[in-house]
Amino acid sequence: MTTYDDLLRELAESEKEALELQGRITELTERVYRASRVAAHWDRSLSGKITGLCYGLLAHLEELKRLLKEEA
Repeated sequence: MTTYDDLLRELAESEKEALELQGRITELTERVYRASRVAAHWDRSLSGKITGLCYGLLAHLEELKRLLKEEA
């Protein structure tokens, strides 16, 4: 059976992975742009989209932590 501490640990790991994924996606996007020569500069709207996607995921994980703590 999964314990409260196990769930909190998994949530913390997921948050870390989400932040790492944001960095990887940002780096990959920049590399694709450079390779395709589509734009000479980093498009702020793309950066905002990546940040928004990851923010939504992090907000969801925070909600899960809140629910877990309410039940404890």
